[in-house]
Amino acid sequence: MSTKWLIDNMTEAQRDVAYSLAHGEYQRGVLRGYEALSGSTLKGKAGRYRGKYQASLYALLKRLRSAGIPVAEQRQDHGRRVLVLGAAD
Repeated sequence: MSTKWLIDNMTEAQRDVAYSLAHGEYQRGVLRGYEALSGSTLKGKAGRYRGKYQASLYALLKRLRSAGIPVAEQRQDHGRRVLVLGAAD
């Protein structure tokens, strides 16, 4: 997928930790930039469970912060929410 939902400023060590903290395909998809923070990329039955996916996302972000990985959100064109992981360049 060509859409980027992630700005990855993590070191290799931080990336390894982040992936180890991800539970399930959705959380790994968020960390790879394939899934949108808003849940707009959820299709079919998954879209009807958006609230559960949001709770899952917030749990992942909490684990990342607890592990010392900086986490932020950036607004881009048309209000698109993009996840920023790691220190800013």
